[in-house]
Amino acid sequence: MKETSFGFAVVGLGMGAARAREVAATPGARLVAVADIDPQRAEAVAAEHGCEWTMDYHALLERKDVDVVYILTPNGLHGQMVAEAARAGKHAITTKPMETTLEKADAMIAACQKAGVRLVVDFEMRYSPAVNKIRAALQRELFGRLILGEARLKWWRDDSYYQGWHGTWELDGGGSLMTQTIHQIDVLCWLMGPPQTVCGRIGVYGHQIETEDMGMAMIHYADGAEGLILGTTTFPEELPARVEIHGTQGGVILEDVNHIVFWKTAGHAEVEELPHPASATDDMIKSLRHDTEPFCSGREGRKSLALVRAIYDSALNGQKTLTFAGW
Repeated sequence: MKETSFGFAVVGLGMGAARAREVAATPGARLVAVADIDPQRAEAVAAEHGCEWTMDYHALLERKDVDVVYILTPNGLHGQMVAEAARAGKHAITTKPMETTLEKADAMIAACQKAGVRLVVDFEMRYSPAVNKIRAALQRELFGRLILGEARLKWWRDDSYYQGWHGTWELDGGGSLMTQTIHQIDVLCWLMGPPQTVCGRIGVYGHQIETEDMGMAMIHYADGAEGLILGTTTFPEELPARVEIHGTQGGVILEDVNHIVFWKTAGHAEVEELPHPASATDDMIKSLRHDTEPFCSGREGRKSLALVRAIYDSALNGQKTLTFAGW
């Protein structure tokens, strides 16, 4: 028996061009249409995939052949667009971060719950085989008692990158932590669990922007482990971003999305990655077919946003140690 396929529309074709290819290549997904405010970009992506295009996002919500709207617009527009999609009966995938504030994120989640539609947050590292192997090792306590978890990103962004919505509180919601380091922060949240206290510091060192081009935090966990976060767009070259975790009996270093460069566990145990979707598109399809909560749902996507907002609150309000409000 042939399994049901689902019609997808991709909105915002900067990063969305790559996600359109992902949709087109994923079994069970049909790329129906794409949308962008730049007609040339929209037409080019549509021609690549043989689908329709529009400059009017709302026109997609009226189409009966669109089941899922994939939103890759500026951060501060995600909430409004997801809510509109939900009211139109469409499931939604949003790129990271899911929004700029927890209030907007909670409104997104509530809108999808009220409409009975699914919400997936596209944190691509959640679907990484390497990250799911690390999570499996942690569940078996193969690194021993956890001592330290780190998320570190040292990249470069030139001034032209910030000549728009990037680096603004309204549409970016933050800077190097919110938009660049958010993937590694999300993995740290998923692997280490909720912090107990957060001490943050942010600043502008190489650009003229509202938000930060360097941010850092010290984290304390209830089980006694510590955490460190560093994210900057001032480094003169783009280095591999890292997540590092170690405990009393081993540790792991992950570079970028899926490259483990160091691995040591108690007894050199063999570890198989946990079952997981291949991508956010696959996550949505599996959730719809099996009527289950998405692997990276709105509530999961909210976690890294909560931590980044706590870092900002600590830094901006001068609170050296901020008790984490929880997820």
